[in-house]
Amino acid sequence: MVFHDFLMALRNIFTPVLLLILFFFSFPVNAQDGLDKVVNPYPNGTGYVSNADDIIDEQTVLKLNLLLKPLDQRDKAQVAVVLLNSIGNQLPKDFATALLRKWGVGNRKKNNGLLVLIVKDQRRIEFEIGYGLEGVLPDMTCKRIQEGLMVPYFKKGDYNTGVVKGLELVVSIINTGIDQSLDQDHLYPEMGWIVFQDILFFLVYIMIFSWYALSEKGKYVTHANSFLWLPFLLFMPLIIVAVLSLATPVIVRWSLFLLITYCCWSIFFSFALSKVLKLGQRGDTRIQQYQNLNLVTRNIAFYVMLFPLPFLIISYIVMKSRLRKLRYEPYESPDGTGQMTLVREGRNQQLSKTEQMEEQLGSVSYDLWQGAGNAGVMKLAYANQLTKVRRCKKCRSMTATKTNSVVEQKASSTRGGLATIEYTCQVCGWIGVVKESTSRKPNRNFFKGMLAGSSSVGGSNASSSSESSSSLGSSSSSGNWGGGSSGGGGSGSSW
Repeated sequence: MVFHDFLMALRNIFTPVLLLILFFFSFPVNAQDGLDKVVNPYPNGTGYVSNADDIIDEQTVLKLNLLLKPLDQRDKAQVAVVLLNSIGNQLPKDFATALLRKWGVGNRKKNNGLLVLIVKDQRRIEFEIGYGLEGVLPDMTCKRIQEGLMVPYFKKGDYNTGVVKGLELVVSIINTGIDQSLDQDHLYPEMGWIVFQDILFFLVYIMIFSWYALSEKGKYVTHANSFLWLPFLLFMPLIIVAVLSLATPVIVRWSLFLLITYCCWSIFFSFALSKVLKLGQRGDTRIQQYQNLNLVTRNIAFYVMLFPLPFLIISYIVMKSRLRKLRYEPYESPDGTGQMTLVREGRNQQLSKTEQMEEQLGSVSYDLWQGAGNAGVMKLAYANQLTKVRRCKKCRSMTATKTNSVVEQKASSTRGGLATIEYTCQVCGWIGVVKESTSRKPNRNFFKGMLAGSSSVGGSNASSSSESSSSLGSSSSSGNWGGGSSGGGGSGSSW
């Protein structure tokens, strides 16, 4: 059971980590804060650009209004451009979604609204797209426009040129229906360097990580105490991304951070589980080796699917082949007359009723090997190490199953429980009563907190949407936007 306990320990490490990440991203962020402070230019008759912080000049605002007005007049799209110095600690994506829904940018029936949000202190631009424009402006197109035309100018502090060039291409794509952002030579003067930078950063980090994992110290950490790797695996990529973003002009995307974290976990489990696979081959007899290796291989299937690195997949395939060989490679006949053959037909006739019951309950499986000549039959028993069937104290067979259970002490989130279990032997009828401890219950308050946080986010968005719909529906004739909404489509970029 050593190997099983080790793998269960790994799973116990990995599950809380996933829950921690889920909990971290489930904190409610009230995107409604600050929305009322944003100047809505449309009802005021000032156009389509909200520029209260004077990030762009008046001439650029006039040019954008003249550019966007024909789209609105022909009912092709409504585009709102919002430039803000700061939105506090709120996420630009959530803020843009909430603002588009609150204003109701786009036609109510077509949902053809687009909100362009530029947040100066977070160095972030977001395109929030209504359902009706997602076919014309898919996420990749928005991303190419931002990083190919707008971000290069924003890096230089030239917001006027960046906004105009980006919106000119947006308007052209909406009018023609042709994705001109695919013109790589025109649109991507810096994308070659950005892609090269991402690949270089990824390769360097993974090489350093792998070098450490293969070092003597790394091997000790991997094989002796996996807890020491958790901070390194989880937080080091995050720290590096944060430092590069704040202290240098290098842009590291969150998608790259997630890829690096996943690869680090994959490398870690490849090294850790390869050690377990080697330990699983220990044993004095073929049966012992088979049972140890079978237990290990059964439990690592979960990690092989989660981290399908070639090294781990190959190790898993080799171990499965080794299992088949340990169990089904012919034995030599005891009298030296040749190899024994596995009995496949009429095998139940050579098993006792007790042995047949053990196989039926899944507690033990038997292989029968017929010797050459008059060597007779060799019977090998393979115990199921994970079975819940107990050994009968009277007939000593693995045929005692649970027939009744009485809880004496309920389990809680802080301590385990205690139960009285009644077992009955399916062969001799022996009845035995034992006391067993039960595992602790998961902390439901933790999950309730996460669900409450998620529901509060959904609730605020829903109330925002209904509020904007009702207010705009009653005053659409007084110069408001068209009552559109957003499904969360679009893209964002940093500079």
